[in-house]
Amino acid sequence: MVAFRAILHKDLRLEARGGESTITLAALALLILVVMVFALNPAGGERDAGTAAGALWVALIFSGMLGATRVLLAERDNGCLGALLVSPLDRATLYGAKLVAAAIFMIVAQAAVALVMVLFFNLDFDARLLRLGAILTLGVLGFAALATLLAAIAGRVRAGEMLLPLLAVPMFVPALIAGVKASGAAIAGEPFAALALWLKILVAFDLLFVSAGYLLFEHVIAEE
Repeated sequence: MVAFRAILHKDLRLEARGGESTITLAALALLILVVMVFALNPAGGERDAGTAAGALWVALIFSGMLGATRVLLAERDNGCLGALLVSPLDRATLYGAKLVAAAIFMIVAQAAVALVMVLFFNLDFDARLLRLGAILTLGVLGFAALATLLAAIAGRVRAGEMLLPLLAVPMFVPALIAGVKASGAAIAGEPFAALALWLKILVAFDLLFVSAGYLLFEHVIAEE
């Protein structure tokens, strides 16, 4: 636990000093959202709940891939990853710290995007946003778990950053569909029963890939 806190504190402190990852993620996500809004030309309001949810989750995927890649590969580029791997640090702990750091960066970026989406789609600031926030948090956790594990694999091959989207996006499709459906239902103000099934899928996806990352990370990450 001490090692986990130390690595996480280091990542968060570096981000607080420069803010490069969070600013880049938020800027990319906002750009994607703006492009989709102008391309789809929504009228706004609850009738465009599905469009708003789709735009939000597309922004999550693209910004999330960048976030997971930067969190792990930055260690490899500056030589710190090799030092971490030869230390007595448990590699599952390293995975957990990188996962939480990536999730925090993504949550901050998605919060900014969600606020802009509310303005673009002329939605109300009410309890529906609390549901939407919970759904996005589940999606961020699952995607961060998946992308962090795959980033460790992609970092070992040539052109790994190009390989990561090809691996991550198809594997994230079940959670993406569930997230869009649940988010659309939440934005439209539908009862909890309408999105309960989709939430169960998101929770199952999170448990699957957080567990898989915890068990497999030490096998896919390798010493330089």
